[in-house]
Amino acid sequence: MNKYFLLKTGKKTTTIPVLLFKEPEKLNIFSTPLAWKIYKEFANPACPVDVAKKLKIHEQKVYYYVKKFRKEGLLKEVSQEQRKGTVAKFYQTKHQAFAFKSDTAPEKEIHIPSPAKSANLEPFIENNKLNAKIIVGSPDPHGPWKARASDSCCAIDFALFIGSFTDGKNVPNYKLDTEIRESDLKHNLIVIGGPTVNMVTRKINNKLPIRIDIKTDYRIVSDLSGKSYTDDTHGMAVIIENPWKTGKKILVIAGKRFAGTRAGVLACITKLNSILKGNRFKPEFIAKVVKGYDMDGDGVIDTAEILE
Repeated sequence: MNKYFLLKTGKKTTTIPVLLFKEPEKLNIFSTPLAWKIYKEFANPACPVDVAKKLKIHEQKVYYYVKKFRKEGLLKEVSQEQRKGTVAKFYQTKHQAFAFKSDTAPEKEIHIPSPAKSANLEPFIENNKLNAKIIVGSPDPHGPWKARASDSCCAIDFALFIGSFTDGKNVPNYKLDTEIRESDLKHNLIVIGGPTVNMVTRKINNKLPIRIDIKTDYRIVSDLSGKSYTDDTHGMAVIIENPWKTGKKILVIAGKRFAGTRAGVLACITKLNSILKGNRFKPEFIAKVVKGYDMDGDGVIDTAEILE
């Protein structure tokens, strides 16, 4: 299990992976300034002879500490190369920080989001902050269909998910589609709900490679595969360039009905890496069709499968 040192500076909180010693005397290996100075030189792969030349010390001193570090499992051999008829070995540190704690030290479990996963959410999340506006449909009758949106329930689940990658300090983070002004559209947007309940989705519906056909039975139509999807549990997740502002993006999560929107949200939460890989028919498009299932029979969609 990885151990982390939590560093709070007032402006931000950062984590540093550490090697946790059970016995404080283990840290005696770094009791001299020279030991720590030599150890840091191996943060990147290095040969002891080169380290000795850089620090202007005898190479036997470096080899002495390398032997001690390797005995404690702090250095690893990473490569070799031929030098003037001999083999030069290169070593690298396994750890950059160390700690020990008493048996009575208090512990608090926290969730540390995966940096790789967080990076996938760019540009909607940057520097641990939400860099987008979340747009949900109004619960009041509105639009040509005088529809009431219930998709904001799904938005709560999605907001909790992306909130794990942010510091949660910027509020409010959402707007109703009826509150949107032209200036609001010139941001990264996360739009939840289909074109009958979310008027922002309606504005861009025809620009989506996978869209909802509002002229027929609201089936989901894919221009990428040529297929259409008619079940109420069908949903979609699509990322496009923002037509109102160059350099900005829009994530649309919608469904044929509420169940489909919920399936789209579940797919984004549980299968994010697959969602972001692109459509299997045309990988250059980040656009997926999903289907939701009620696996425990309680009448609520709890699982999502990616269809394309």
